[in-house]
Amino acid sequence: MNAEPQHGTCGGKDCIKVLTLCHGGTHHNAVFDPETHKITCFSECGKTMLLHTWVCKVLGTDNPNEGKQFIEKWIDEADIDLSDVIPGASGGIQTYHAFDPDMRVDMVKGIDPKILADLYSQFDTTPQTLSRLKWHLPKAQGGDEIPLQQLIDFDVAYYPKRGTIVLPHHNINGEIVGLYERSFAPTQEEMRKIFGYGPKEWIDDKSAWAAIHYAPKSKYMPLRKEGRYRDKEKPCWSFPNSRNLYGLHKAKEAIRESGKAIIFEGAKSVMLAHAYGYPFAVASHTFGASESHLAMLIQAGAKEIILAFDKQYKAPEGREWDTYEQRTQRLAGRVRRFVKVSRICDREGAFLGYKDAPIDNGKAAFDSLFDSRETLTEKRAGRAG
Repeated sequence: MNAEPQHGTCGGKDCIKVLTLCHGGTHHNAVFDPETHKITCFSECGKTMLLHTWVCKVLGTDNPNEGKQFIEKWIDEADIDLSDVIPGASGGIQTYHAFDPDMRVDMVKGIDPKILADLYSQFDTTPQTLSRLKWHLPKAQGGDEIPLQQLIDFDVAYYPKRGTIVLPHHNINGEIVGLYERSFAPTQEEMRKIFGYGPKEWIDDKSAWAAIHYAPKSKYMPLRKEGRYRDKEKPCWSFPNSRNLYGLHKAKEAIRESGKAIIFEGAKSVMLAHAYGYPFAVASHTFGASESHLAMLIQAGAKEIILAFDKQYKAPEGREWDTYEQRTQRLAGRVRRFVKVSRICDREGAFLGYKDAPIDNGKAAFDSLFDSRETLTEKRAGRAG
């Protein structure tokens, strides 16, 4: 059996045909779309799913984080240098081409304004309610120090029906393209711990199974469509994240004027950065950035891209550090011929705890980390000038 992927076209687009491992198949009846990062199984599954969801089916797990971690591990350990190339296809033979900073990035379309108005009529955006979310309070009082005006400016809302915070994502023109919600309920992983079950342990108690199954998979998830907007094909107000950067509609002018662009992982970091005087901040919603993300920043006028990912290491050594080093260096390698790339890194733990975002511990700490950011080079890191 030939298990190697097959390059070809599907619907007039380049694609990669893979084995239908999602249900134990042995034929190349699943298609991976490099643009959307989705796989469509044309066999038993008969549906389209995100890459990490497909990997979860292959691994036999319901935990999306396991699928994501598997993909990250494969990328980090594969004997392939992807630092300056992206996969392509030509005549059915695998080829590679260098990153193109002028590549066309199709802007994600905004949600219909009438639908959006209807949705927001169910949300609460009053300053009184937003102030009760406590995100604007000092760290000592359990808050995040995000000024109330930032929450208003970024169209943050409270959803009374679900008891969640709604975080809209805008395209570069300021149109809302998707809605995420921040849940305060225990996640599935947390519920497993509450009921005393391990990550992959079989749940034999029906009550425990229901409580775990219906708990949110993550604290941040795309908002599910309800009522008249319910859609089996697209059940959430999600969007192609690889073609959209959180906060770019607010940051584009500052990027053009300063020549700098900071990439965080999360939305709250962006709002806080803007409040701290770093209006050229955006978020990729993941540890990393797509080719489209990088092209969007360069086309917006960035001369320096600053990586500000969460501190996913306890010390500057060992496996976690090696993973962080490899992934940031690899990302820098894709664009270093066109822009300066640096990273905000707290090697010694002077300002950040394990898994903290670089901006989590106040303006003074972030100012110091920003000023001492490291310029990424081929073999080692040196201080940015």
